[in-house]
Amino acid sequence: MTTPTSKSSYSLYKPLAHGRYLVRRITDGELLLAEPLDLDPNIIHSTSTSEHGRTRTLLRHGACQPAAALLNHENLLCIYDELVAIPLTQEEEEEEEDVGGMRRNLVTRRMLVYDYCDMGTLQDLFDEHEPQLRTTLQHHQEQVEEDDGARCWGDTDTAAGGVHVGNIGTRRRHREKEVEEAIAPAGGFFPEAFIWHVALGLLRALQWLHEGVGDTYGVSTPRGIETFAPVKLGNFGKCWASGGVVKSMETPVVAMPEKDEVPLGLLRERAGRWKRDGFGLERSERPYTRGSELCAVGAMLYEMMCGRPLPPADECSECGCVHITANDAEESTPCDHDCVGDVNIQKVFEPLFQYTAGLKELVMHLLRLNYADNWYASTVLDHAWAGFESWAAKTEDGRLYRDTFDNIWLRRQNLTRLKK
Repeated sequence: MTTPTSKSSYSLYKPLAHGRYLVRRITDGELLLAEPLDLDPNIIHSTSTSEHGRTRTLLRHGACQPAAALLNHENLLCIYDELVAIPLTQEEEEEEEDVGGMRRNLVTRRMLVYDYCDMGTLQDLFDEHEPQLRTTLQHHQEQVEEDDGARCWGDTDTAAGGVHVGNIGTRRRHREKEVEEAIAPAGGFFPEAFIWHVALGLLRALQWLHEGVGDTYGVSTPRGIETFAPVKLGNFGKCWASGGVVKSMETPVVAMPEKDEVPLGLLRERAGRWKRDGFGLERSERPYTRGSELCAVGAMLYEMMCGRPLPPADECSECGCVHITANDAEESTPCDHDCVGDVNIQKVFEPLFQYTAGLKELVMHLLRLNYADNWYASTVLDHAWAGFESWAAKTEDGRLYRDTFDNIWLRRQNLTRLKK
């Protein structure tokens, strides 16, 4: 696959910004994203850069095929072709210029072809609903003011009872409380069907990374997740390869979030120190584990349910307190600083009547797994499927829900019927 064929399987659809292109796969018309690698000096005449040099070195050592094998799952942003020659029209060829202002004399470009995620990210949905949330807050505030005439909302300088809000942290805590009270009448923020859609897709993606190829993704964020059709996890700038055989001698998949290359022995040693010392271990010395990623998934699901971000799982950078607790957690001192409010992961979901117990239990469990290495994504996925199937069978919305799994099941049923 690393040698382009004589006739391209793709045709140019249109150029995009930042040197990327939309291309159409000739066999089925699928639109894909293509990014030039600029590796062939006989085709592209430009000044060599250190980035191009690193890319050439990686490709010379066969990096394309492992990357394509890694990104080969329906819930990941997939690589479709490693190096393909895609012809450009003469007009585009004449318009092309390299960084140094030299004109490129191209007929074809050798490109990396991967998924074109054009349906938005989870972060886009959060941003889209922010004005709606502000409207809800405004309406809620007007209702409160009719009752007691003493409260203001948002970025003003007074809070409940006319107490002066003297700093950003206090205003932030006050807004968190406002969001909680405003969402409570609706019983939740995003619909449960959509949350299950995201949860199952992310867990399947992490199952492939953790147990299929032995990698960690590296800090899941809403901006790296496409949410419509199959959920797709993208942005692999911080993906760490374990360098070992998956599940060999139960070796944990672990990394260090602040460093790109750390010896495996040191990773194991720091994972052991975390088990022994917990939060007493310096933050920069703490490992990044499967549990860290599962906890990050829980944090995103929490925001989808509650309409506000979860406080940091580690100590707060502003006050040094740990803001996430539970009824059965070890005794902890409530934070009384002016930063963010504490979150009891068992109590916080009680008012959210829109959601089933199975979804709440899944998110509570995920939020307990930070730094843990004794849980696999597949095990969590088994628990999630049980909750999802209960919701799908016992609720009106669940019985109406359809996704790609239903499509696959119906196709299989039809195929079985046709064979009879």
